[in-house]
Amino acid sequence: MSELRPRFNDRRPQRPGLLVPLLLGTAVIGSAIAAIQIKNDNRRLTSESTQLRDERDRLEVEWSQLQLEEAAHSSHSRIETIARNQLKMVEPRETVMVSAATAVKGAP
Repeated sequence: MSELRPRFNDRRPQRPGLLVPLLLGTAVIGSAIAAIQIKNDNRRLTSESTQLRDERDRLEVEWSQLQLEEAAHSSHSRIETIARNQLKMVEPRETVMVSAATAVKGAP
């Protein structure tokens, strides 16, 4: 009768391990997700870099224009024209020289 009962210590043929392919598949999927994320970050940073370069170029043009405007506003002829026309300033006709000793004596 003992021959009719199945034995519990009989070993079944083992299937190949599923752990290694499962780990490799997970690694492949993780690597693909990381590659996609890096590519997306690269595109975003490239776009941001392009925008910053455009902003830098715009600011350089504005700076050049401001330097030209400053040079135009500080030119001697422009200042003289404003002094004569708006402030009604004129050059003195006579010059009086006062020595330091005379200036001290004449002081009250």
